[in-house]
Amino acid sequence: MDEKRIKILKDEAPFKAILSLSIPTILAMQVQVFYNLTDTFFVGRLNDPFQVAAVSVAFPMFMILMSFSGVFGFGAASYISRLLGKKDFEMAKKTSSTAFYTCIAASIAVTLISLIFISPILHLIGVTPETHGYAHGYLTIIFAGSIIIMLNFLLTLMLRSEGAAKVAMYGMFIGTGINIVLDPIFIQVLGYGVKGAAIATLIGQGIGLLYYFDLYRKKKSMVSLHWKYLSLQSDIILEILRVGIPASSYNIMLSIANTIGNYVAAGYNDLILAAYGINRRIFSMAMMTLTGLAEGSQPIIGYSYGARKIDRMNKVIKTSISLAAGFSFFFVGFFYLFAGKMIQIFINNEQVISYGIQIMRAMIIALPLLGVQFLIRVTFQALGKGGPAFMLALARDLFYIPALFALNKYLGFSGFIYAQPITHICTFLLAIALYNTIKRKITEEHREWEIKNNLARTEVATSSVGESN
Repeated sequence: MDEKRIKILKDEAPFKAILSLSIPTILAMQVQVFYNLTDTFFVGRLNDPFQVAAVSVAFPMFMILMSFSGVFGFGAASYISRLLGKKDFEMAKKTSSTAFYTCIAASIAVTLISLIFISPILHLIGVTPETHGYAHGYLTIIFAGSIIIMLNFLLTLMLRSEGAAKVAMYGMFIGTGINIVLDPIFIQVLGYGVKGAAIATLIGQGIGLLYYFDLYRKKKSMVSLHWKYLSLQSDIILEILRVGIPASSYNIMLSIANTIGNYVAAGYNDLILAAYGINRRIFSMAMMTLTGLAEGSQPIIGYSYGARKIDRMNKVIKTSISLAAGFSFFFVGFFYLFAGKMIQIFINNEQVISYGIQIMRAMIIALPLLGVQFLIRVTFQALGKGGPAFMLALARDLFYIPALFALNKYLGFSGFIYAQPITHICTFLLAIALYNTIKRKITEEHREWEIKNNLARTEVATSSVGESN
């Protein structure tokens, strides 16, 4: 199994290698999207816009929990891929074990802090009086299960880093499938409403986590979670944080942006808030597809960089961009034509549907640029280039927040919905500029490495001739 994974990372043709790792990742992420939509669907069947709004406004906090986990998961995944390219399997095991145990410590701290400060958190994310009780009940359960959510996401990322995308997919299928089965039971049959959605989420995530634990216990991974590999040596910690913090800061910033968007939407009314939340869930079908494509490419890019196969790395990036363009244009057409029908699936309210169509048609304007932007960000992670990744993470909110408030103030609802595509365009231009700079540096570094390597070979050959004479 290990040899097959290494062959995909090392020798498989770029198009085939990308599809081998990206398709399971995309499918797993679409299952995650389906799970999010299922929560909204069954809550929506209660035909209560306030409960739908509560789930919508609380969802970014769920993503923030995953982002905290991503500090360890994205960082470890990047370093593991590069270590496998260098064939340093011992250090790869130390990295995975260290990321696992530090994530446990972090999740305990996150649970305590979030439960203690849940009321200020609800105020910050823009919960209205009508939705407060629903959002409080939902988030209390989610925060209490932070360790399950965070470890599940960590292990998913680490499995993908070694080319085990199918295994990671199965874990998500198991967890999400159980969640989908339990949703109607807890939400409707038992009458728990939004609390039932949270309970079903934690049970599904917990069983998925047990599946991952069993894989590591049976040693079906190239890395390890055993405590004997736990190492607090500075180079491992720094490598994890150097990539993990910028990578997760992007997701945290995205969650903050969504929270602020919720706050502005709530300033109009709860119907717009519900429409905005439903649209984000639907739009995540495209976001997760493009993210899955990028993350499926990440292990190949990281392995190629670690193994000094720069030509292969560049081919993988170009092929991924072409695939991203194709997916993006498909979703633009699909969302433009069927936005209303899709929103109606979740709530049969004419005003919510009308607002939702306007929001969706604004959101898709910059969709073709998102795939390239995601791929560039993940490439920075794969290469261990934390600085540029962090710049992209900060830039998105630095563009979005001023644009949102300024356009909303002067253009009203139209300004509110068009702030997001304008932000994506600005972030895309910055991503291209940063990528071109990094690409030039890598080309120069590789050229210098080849010169040194050729000189070393020449010296060895000369020495061997001298000895034979």
